[in-house]
Amino acid sequence: MDNTLRLACRSSNEASKSKRQRPRDMSLADPPHTMEIAQILISLLHAWGLDPDLDRVCESKLGLLRPMVPVCFGVVSRHGHMAVQLPTWLGSWAEACASVPDDPLLITSDLPPELVRQEKLTRLFTSKLHWELSTTLTTNHLLSIVALANTLMSMSNASFVPEQEVIRRLHRPSTRSSSSWAADEEREEQLAAQQAHIKQGWSLLATLHCVLLPDKVVTAGAKSFKRPQVEMLARRWQHHCLEVREAAQALLLAELGRLGPKGRKSLVDNWAQFLPLYTHTESINPHAAPKDPVEKQEEEFEEEEEEIVRKPSSLAELKRKQTTAVVLLGVIGAEFGQDITSEGAAGNKRRKDGDSRKSSVVEGFTLSSSNNLARLTALALTHLLLSPACPRLPAATPLRRAAVDLLGRGFTVWEPYLDVSHVLLGLLEMCCDADKLVPSMTYGLPLTPQADSCRTARHALTLIATARPGAFITTMAREVARCAAAAAAGQASPAAHALHKGRAEVLRGIELLIDRMHNEVAELLVEVMDIILHCVDQSHLKSKGLNEVFPAICRYNQVSHCPATRRIAVGSHTGQLAMYELRAGRCQSLAAHSGPVTACAFSPDGRYLVSYATADNRLSFWQSTAGMFGLGAAQTRCVKCYSTAPMADVARLNPARLARLVWTNSRTVTLMLADGSETRFNV
Repeated sequence: MDNTLRLACRSSNEASKSKRQRPRDMSLADPPHTMEIAQILISLLHAWGLDPDLDRVCESKLGLLRPMVPVCFGVVSRHGHMAVQLPTWLGSWAEACASVPDDPLLITSDLPPELVRQEKLTRLFTSKLHWELSTTLTTNHLLSIVALANTLMSMSNASFVPEQEVIRRLHRPSTRSSSSWAADEEREEQLAAQQAHIKQGWSLLATLHCVLLPDKVVTAGAKSFKRPQVEMLARRWQHHCLEVREAAQALLLAELGRLGPKGRKSLVDNWAQFLPLYTHTESINPHAAPKDPVEKQEEEFEEEEEEIVRKPSSLAELKRKQTTAVVLLGVIGAEFGQDITSEGAAGNKRRKDGDSRKSSVVEGFTLSSSNNLARLTALALTHLLLSPACPRLPAATPLRRAAVDLLGRGFTVWEPYLDVSHVLLGLLEMCCDADKLVPSMTYGLPLTPQADSCRTARHALTLIATARPGAFITTMAREVARCAAAAAAGQASPAAHALHKGRAEVLRGIELLIDRMHNEVAELLVEVMDIILHCVDQSHLKSKGLNEVFPAICRYNQVSHCPATRRIAVGSHTGQLAMYELRAGRCQSLAAHSGPVTACAFSPDGRYLVSYATADNRLSFWQSTAGMFGLGAAQTRCVKCYSTAPMADVARLNPARLARLVWTNSRTVTLMLADGSETRFNV
């Protein structure tokens, strides 16, 4: 069979080469031939003839071999039998071949008429008839070539051209003379340009098969193009192989986008009947008997040809369809649900305008109904996240990972139907063992199911935090307050374990928000400080400053830490000053200004705190005094106020740099404004 594949992939110009230049027979057990196997597979799966420019790049830059004969493909059935497609033996192909326009290069070549006809038939097969055989073949072939192309694109100099590989291996930097250095630099530039061309070639190859193929095949005259099966792609949304997973996600999103609103609505209508109605005690299929261990694996279902979703014939098939429905509806809601929510507010206006086709029930997710699909899908995804591990639903499975991933992707769509606290705490629970799984997650080692689930939960937390920073911060601050209240009362808090184990993930999320959404976090600085002080190691704050323990928060001029007195001051967006007494473990709130606090800073000895706000153009000095003989709570009072000049409107363009307070000594502070002016004030 190996010789047959090689014969099928040898190009016309290679057929004239001598026998001694032919490659030797390869053994699949021989590791050095891995790239040759990939070369043959990609050459057989590539849609030759759809893009002549890309075909030339594939031959010259990537080293693919243009097939000379059409290839018969086979499909393995559910029970392990092979169903072979024999398209080249159909008599109608001769008529199809006769309709192909003649290529001037083929007419002027010296090839015999039989070979010319064979070349035309091969071009017809690779460009059009290859994609008219079977939806299963189309899906599997697109998955394979997109995954391979993306993998090779991520590698260095992943080209099958032998000359390029020889040049790369023979290149050794020399240190003998300046002239050799110049030659080495020139060769380095050539290799870098060559690498860029190779990566661009693989990128174009992946784009052709992931995005452009259906339109190009139809343009080429295909009468019955077999589109990829969205249900098969949905089942691989969280495939254990990362390359196949990314290819399946890209192909599914491209196909859903190509279907348009009407096609997606039809898809939703067909699969909505299989969406399970989850409760807190219900499994995915409560009437299904325990499955055989072999059937519990990720590939527990095989693909089948079906244009219309038919009713399941067994309980096992019902479970497969329920699983597919959850993922498919979750993808449609997460990726295309933004249009649905935005149309809800403008639905009445559009109907008045006569645009009845774009109503608020687009794609089957009705927001007006109390039992709408968006709500049911959100409940299903939440159940899969929070459901305890059991034999039917283990802790680290592709289905649970898919639910976690889709909750993060479509959080803005599911948020009205979610208990955000439970979702965030559930994701933190999945990240609890991140420290043990870091090596495989950091160094690119093969991911274990546990590490894969942790990685997915981390990504979902990041998506939720950046999509709804206010909801993320206020929810975490509320859970921190509940934990503190429960600890003060001597009770156990359900969220304490998740917050304690996942505090590194919480701090990572806060730091990410500060980097990406500086202004949004500035409006919730007090809540952010509550979270930080709960998650950081308090012992570090005894010997280090806040700028060393968590430097990201110190980018705000509204935050100041005094290591001498172990106090932290935070100016809020409402004009309040929050004074954290780290020794006593309490917080005091002061009504300082009538608008957002712009900056605050402790004096070097910690006796005074100065605050400034552009809203009321006022600078205030505050002093804390302890109770009699050190007993009682410290009282903070305003000891002096100054009126400041109004800030120019131009200087207000960057809220993060409005003003800064710098103490020059223990009783003098300098107010530095964004316009460059500086003013000194004394206590």
